[in-house]
Amino acid sequence: MRTLLGECLQGEPGEVLRRVPGRETYAVEGPDGAAWVVKRYSHYWQNRSPARREHEVLEALGRAGLRVPRPLGYLERDGRSVVAMERIESEGTLREVLGEAAPGELQELLSRLLELVLALHQGGWHHRDLYLHHVLLNGDGELVLIDLGRARRPRWVRRRWFAKDLAALLLWTPAQVAPALRLRFLARYMDRMEIDGRQARRRFARDVLRRRARMAKHRPRHGEVSAWEAST
Repeated sequence: MRTLLGECLQGEPGEVLRRVPGRETYAVEGPDGAAWVVKRYSHYWQNRSPARREHEVLEALGRAGLRVPRPLGYLERDGRSVVAMERIESEGTLREVLGEAAPGELQELLSRLLELVLALHQGGWHHRDLYLHHVLLNGDGELVLIDLGRARRPRWVRRRWFAKDLAALLLWTPAQVAPALRLRFLARYMDRMEIDGRQARRRFARDVLRRRARMAKHRPRHGEVSAWEAST
């Protein structure tokens, strides 16, 4: 494993999936033809490598019962690091699936998304990049959460962090999901998170919608799909 990870620190180990400053993501063939995703980082953060942090997050969320890619290993060397995880064979991102779903399927998919978000937040985690294209529908029909390098489980939970996750979801919800379904999703989330009382619920909903509007004004930094293409 270490030998293969060491090789992934050099050159082009596989098909490039994404390349942004400080991070490269590859589809790599692992031992016995296994499908891997490998992320290679060229920096550290607070004396810890992002590869190690992402590996630890994947392990912790997997132990908590969330469906995330299985971490396979990481390596730190000479100020650089690399992490390997299983590659999820999927039917597409949840944004793509929702955009093509029949009306009768939308509510079922949104209900499953709600359970995924609740499992994350009730465990004290926030994703920090919880866009619908970071949720995959795998071949077994399960929702799988990916791109967890920035996910955190802080000692003190703040609702504003959860509000940011929800704002990202709502921003990237395709137009096929009617406003009434989006509001129902938010209301059910508040019910399950025990955000009670008219004032508290209004305050939380306003926070989510303000953050969504602010995110919509951001231009992508590294060539991501633009938020201008997201539904309004």
